[in-house]
Amino acid sequence: MNEKERVNFLENKLEYLSQEKNETLKALENVTDVDDLAISLNQLENTDIIIERAFRKLSKLVQLRCAGFMLVEESSGLFSPAWFHPEDCRESILAETDHLIMDNTFALAVKANKCITVKSKEMKGMLLIHTLSTVSRTRGMFVGLLDIEKDEVPDAVFSLITIVMNTTAHLLESFELYTRNREANNLLSESVKRLEQSEIHLKSFNEKLEAEVESRTKELKATNELLENEISERKKIEKLLVQQKEALENLNATLENRVAIETENRRKSEQVLHEQSKLAAMGQMLNAISHQWRQPLNSLGMVVQDIMDEFDENGMSRDYLSDSINKAVKLILHMSSTIDDFSNMVSKDGDSGYFNVFKAVSEVASLLEEHYGESGIFIDVLCSSDTENCEELVVNGDQSVFNQVLMNILSNSKDAIVERLEVAKISRGSIKIDVKSVERCITVNVKDNGGGIPENVIERIFEPYFTTKEEKKGTGIGLYMAKVFIEEHMEGELDASNTGDGAVMTMKLFKKS
Repeated sequence: MNEKERVNFLENKLEYLSQEKNETLKALENVTDVDDLAISLNQLENTDIIIERAFRKLSKLVQLRCAGFMLVEESSGLFSPAWFHPEDCRESILAETDHLIMDNTFALAVKANKCITVKSKEMKGMLLIHTLSTVSRTRGMFVGLLDIEKDEVPDAVFSLITIVMNTTAHLLESFELYTRNREANNLLSESVKRLEQSEIHLKSFNEKLEAEVESRTKELKATNELLENEISERKKIEKLLVQQKEALENLNATLENRVAIETENRRKSEQVLHEQSKLAAMGQMLNAISHQWRQPLNSLGMVVQDIMDEFDENGMSRDYLSDSINKAVKLILHMSSTIDDFSNMVSKDGDSGYFNVFKAVSEVASLLEEHYGESGIFIDVLCSSDTENCEELVVNGDQSVFNQVLMNILSNSKDAIVERLEVAKISRGSIKIDVKSVERCITVNVKDNGGGIPENVIERIFEPYFTTKEEKKGTGIGLYMAKVFIEEHMEGELDASNTGDGAVMTMKLFKKS
């Protein structure tokens, strides 16, 4: 190198050093212009002011396009977004942070504890990275996108940034320690207050305890006097108990006889109720038969009258006589079948055996339908069993008792429907009897449109002598005996419920085993 070249080199070197000096002095001037990071910790609610002041100091040292602080949560060790400038760069800074953690750049920055610059993967330009670390732990990370070239930033600025970051980290640590200390002081203060309050309560409790001991002493003295009186009374009671025990032994000796007498009385009472219920059912059947016989008797009378008129006027041909006799025989046979139905209905009680439920229901309905029809009430018998033929719905029991129960239920439905027909609440009376098989049972549902049973009495309708009918229109024994017959004599069930426009009586009987 000749003299001229060396002079040029020295001049360039001098110019570079002069520029470096000017940049350093400028950076130092910026640092002295910025407020001190320190702030009274008791004035802080959170760390936002510490981070904001740190950013203002950084923005005086180096030009940043955008920047963000992420703090490390002590409990989980995860980064938590803390502060961004401007706010709309949040997502980009967070994405850059993920990359820095994944490629171990953040670990390198923690180890170096100085400024590190890397090329941005999300934004154009160079990233400035610095950790917020103290001796105890790493407290966060600063990520900023430079708005100038890296070479334009003096080395002294990077050193000053490290000073700012370390100071900020220590301030964050101080704030955390201050917060913990403040919380501990608050807890201690509350504990002291509780202790003071406990002392007051304890003093008050001792005073109350002394007063209570004095009161209890007086009570015990009075109690002792009462006990002495009670002992005297108990001796009298013991003497009385001995007398009562002797009387009880005498009563037990005659108890079996009394139970037998009461059982016999109950049986006789139930038998009387049974007979009354049976007579009521027979009355209904006789009433139905009288309606069924009225029309055939009228027709038979007309046939006899026609024979006399024909004989008086024209004599009588054999064909006419034969035709008249055939008409009379049909009418008589119809009346005879009615007598057979009646005989089946009132067969002797206790004739227990097997009978078809659907057939029994159909016979009762057939006997009553004409009588009920005159009152505007129509009976429909259905067999809705899906698994068995209706002819196979057989149970073990007394069919005559079952017939009486069914006629009693139908009679109650009829009375309720007639009341509604008379006041024009309905235009047509309806009673539907549905027989169906349900697993091991056969159920008979009798549903009417008589308005239903009042909810306030529905639980009592099976009680003996309970009735909602007017005086002399009901005895109150029909449903009671019906429940006794079904549940005790046939080991079934009888329940009542309401539908939208009427009542439903449900009989559940067990199939033939």
